[in-house]
Amino acid sequence: MIIKSTRTWLSIVMIVIAGCLLAGSCKKKFDDPPGTGDPGIVANTTIKALKARYTTLGTEVAIEDDVVIEGIVSCDDRSGNFYQQIAIQDSTGGILLRLAGNNLFNNYPVGRKIFVKCKGLYLGDYGRMIQLGGGIDAVGGGVTLLAVNLQDQHIIKGAVGHTIIPKVVTVAQLSTNSQDPYINTVIRLVGFEFSGSDLSKNYADDDQSGNRIIKDCSNNQITLRTSNYSNFATLPVAQGNGEITGVYSIFSSTKQFTIRDTTDVRFYGARCPTPAGGGSIALTTSPVTLNFDAIGTGGLPAGVYIKQDANAGALGNEATVYQGSFTTQTVWNQTSLGFKNFASATGLTSTATSTTQNASTNRALGARQTGTANTGGDPGYAFAFQLANTTGKTNLKLEFLLQSLDGISAAGRTTTWKVDYGFGDDPGLFTAATTIPATLTTAFGTFASTPVTVNFGTALNNISQRIWIRIVALTNTTGGGNRASTGIDDVRFSWN
Repeated sequence: MIIKSTRTWLSIVMIVIAGCLLAGSCKKKFDDPPGTGDPGIVANTTIKALKARYTTLGTEVAIEDDVVIEGIVSCDDRSGNFYQQIAIQDSTGGILLRLAGNNLFNNYPVGRKIFVKCKGLYLGDYGRMIQLGGGIDAVGGGVTLLAVNLQDQHIIKGAVGHTIIPKVVTVAQLSTNSQDPYINTVIRLVGFEFSGSDLSKNYADDDQSGNRIIKDCSNNQITLRTSNYSNFATLPVAQGNGEITGVYSIFSSTKQFTIRDTTDVRFYGARCPTPAGGGSIALTTSPVTLNFDAIGTGGLPAGVYIKQDANAGALGNEATVYQGSFTTQTVWNQTSLGFKNFASATGLTSTATSTTQNASTNRALGARQTGTANTGGDPGYAFAFQLANTTGKTNLKLEFLLQSLDGISAAGRTTTWKVDYGFGDDPGLFTAATTIPATLTTAFGTFASTPVTVNFGTALNNISQRIWIRIVALTNTTGGGNRASTGIDDVRFSWN
């Protein structure tokens, strides 16, 4: 009986203990915010007012009174493009918090409201940009990281899921004043694209952060900075034009822009017109005809691009224009690398003098490769056309004149051209099209203007996205000697 009573008593104790443990497991952790997301603390100043205490660059300021700010996290370290720091913003501005530790996004994800008890923290600057940290950095200047074990004492977590609506601004509205209210806030730039010299690059370099230039069509520029430790560092930059969202910052007199990840980049539109091309061809009324008679004053027609370093899986990079523009006419026997403003072969003979060529109002878009591969040389030249779409259209046909413009010279190399097409802003695959004649060549020592017809059949019927069509040299030239001066003229798109 005694044994039985003891067992009964022990059973009751175990049930009570288990019940207590179960009840305890249902309680929220101490540092979780209440269900409403309200941590029971109120800010007593703004980010702008806090930053205003920092009056002298290079002279750190200790916060000695009970100052509390609140803000929404605008960037975190999820993608690796920010490291040991987050930024928060309120309606008055933004500020960077320097925090020790990794995976800060687990506690402070973008969209979470946090409250910062600033007493015991320090204001400093790095490259003129004001930061909030745990101490004074006597070695590097500015402020040190706030230690992990002190973060819960100073940072109180609020509700998650807040949406930050980016302010649409221009570069001119941004300054390098340390008190600029846009610094460390989310902004949006509209009508921007990567500079032509950066289109062949990834977001960052292999061994260091990448500084890329983004600009609008009026050439207003800002530096896009990307860490080589970000998870998108090795991705190629976006090729089009459009909107980009990110966090504004400064370093000394340099305006900088940093994206959280590549979803912040929406460069889906046609690029700004440049000597290397821009815009799209809208197929409105059949046929659409393009000539190059105004190339010297108006540049390339909208939707016409020139590319180098092209291959079967890449559109190619922005190509070299001889002497930087098409303003000056170039004679056929000019042997320097680049795309050029040639006289069309139409109406002229191989013996036309330079005076006659330059006086001709019938112009062609020309090109001459050199032997320097991967820098605009042989192979990889392409005359490219960007169609906005073929929605509601069938049986697209392309016609053009392929001109070989070296008739008075000795025999030299032969260039073989193909016509192919790809889909989207930056196709990763091109499909060869059938041409009449089947083989397209230009050769040094030959003067000819060959009519070419390309029937795409049903391949380009009713396509709702952009289409790229190229006249491209995908293989090395054959033979010896000089490479050909090649021209195209009288490009015509028709459809049903």
